[in-house]
Amino acid sequence: MTMINSTPARNAADRTPAGVRERFALFADWTGAPLFPFEDMTEGPDSDRTFSTAFLRYCADYGMSIDWVWLGDERSLVLEAFYKAQEEAQ
Repeated sequence: MTMINSTPARNAADRTPAGVRERFALFADWTGAPLFPFEDMTEGPDSDRTFSTAFLRYCADYGMSIDWVWLGDERSLVLEAFYKAQEEAQ
């Protein structure tokens, strides 16, 4: 599983990167997908904290980008759309 204990810019209160809660809410609003229970996103002790199986399943089922929700990284979204357009053009 992906280890998340070294992700920068954590929110001190819940040890998640800044903006994660807001991106969760945006995703639910934009897509109509149910809002995933934020507190169930990670599991394990602090030293070995990782994404929960339920969260990874949610991302797969609804197509939510982990890079975007966790890091706010739009690059993967842009590149995915670009590569898909290139494939369709051939």
